[in-house]
Amino acid sequence: MEKEGEDRREYRNSLDYLFGLQRFGIKLGLSNITALLKHLGNPHQGLPAVHIAGSNGKGSTAAFLTSMLRQAGYCVGLYTSPHLIDFTERIQINGLPITEDRVVRLTDRIREVVGGMEKSGELWPDPSILPGNFDPKKATITFFEFTTAMAFLYFREERVDLAVLETGMGGRLDATNVTDPLLTLISPISLEHQQYLGKTLLQVAGEKAGIIKPGRPLLTTARQTRVMALLQEKCREVKAPFYAHGRDFRGMKTGPRIMNFRGRSHRWKGLRLGLAGSHQVLNASLSLAAAEMLLEMGFALEENHLRNGLAETKWPGRLEKVGDSPPVLLDGAHNPGATRVLRQALEEEFPRCRLILVLGIMSDKEIPKMMPNLVPPADLLILTRPHMERAASLELLRKHVAPWKKPTLEIGDVGDALQKAMSEAGREDLVVVTGSLYTVGEARAYLIRKGLIEN
Repeated sequence: MEKEGEDRREYRNSLDYLFGLQRFGIKLGLSNITALLKHLGNPHQGLPAVHIAGSNGKGSTAAFLTSMLRQAGYCVGLYTSPHLIDFTERIQINGLPITEDRVVRLTDRIREVVGGMEKSGELWPDPSILPGNFDPKKATITFFEFTTAMAFLYFREERVDLAVLETGMGGRLDATNVTDPLLTLISPISLEHQQYLGKTLLQVAGEKAGIIKPGRPLLTTARQTRVMALLQEKCREVKAPFYAHGRDFRGMKTGPRIMNFRGRSHRWKGLRLGLAGSHQVLNASLSLAAAEMLLEMGFALEENHLRNGLAETKWPGRLEKVGDSPPVLLDGAHNPGATRVLRQALEEEFPRCRLILVLGIMSDKEIPKMMPNLVPPADLLILTRPHMERAASLELLRKHVAPWKKPTLEIGDVGDALQKAMSEAGREDLVVVTGSLYTVGEARAYLIRKGLIEN
């Protein structure tokens, strides 16, 4: 027990260091991550990978594709963000999070390298990206750069057959963009992170298009005509094959969580999806198109692998229904597009008497555009605030829900808010927790403590 306690302390110390890096904020650029990976032996080079960018659906697409590859017996690494409850969720192999001990050892190793780079002055901000008043003396590796390096090291040491990599923000200057993938995927694009990615949809799309690599196929479910034209032009510039949903591949819903798929050379009917929501047909289509492409590249994927993989896909916190007395729906909808998807799913798949909404949102999100999708269906609102500095205050949320004149409670702690919601709900009612993956993560942790979800 003493050894176990010591290991746990070492893990907590590693997390304290890692999350302490967040004080350096977000620094988009590839110079520091490239230099760090060079010191670590360039673990990303030669790593077979699928690289995914987009505004909505990246995680679900990654989950579908990973599940199908696992069904075929491949060792698959998965790197996503953010995590819901524990840091280890970000880096997985075959569905199993990286161990706490491995986090400690890799953190120590990378931290030593970073320290040497800081002393030698190798780490610098990019003046073309960062504010002009940034102090170069404070230049260091950011949290996301550090964890990306950790993922690459872990995947190389475990000799994964393929890594599925989700961008953290944007694409062109995202730390994951040092990889040379087998193919790239871009899910639907909308306005987001405008202070970093640009004020217009085309500027944001241009940043996402930065993951397109010379000669590597791009598969996309982006829809807007101007965005499609931009992606196609980028592919033309770097001689990358371009494949678009609706033209080169297509998914069609044929029933609740059932779809048909038409690819460039395959047709699969009656595919069952493990994830709820009509929007998952689009995400599954992108993952199936990627699987078809990998099959053509020599991966031993058979129809039963794809069918079983889709049906058994799990992605916590995304239209995740738990319990039945009352049922609780966890969905990390954090932008207008995702809230529209949630509202449609509530109308199509989740019948109820009353809807009790537990709502916590980050302050930098497009809150006014999210509310019309979230507030009208609710019979009772419970406003809350996850333990994040970026979380919107209860006062700000109150201001934005006021026009609908819904019965509203304010409870600062997410767990307490969920407890209140569940106590107010009858067996035929539905409790929905949404607005942010951070809100959902804290709600999920509460449900685990209460024994309502297995960890």
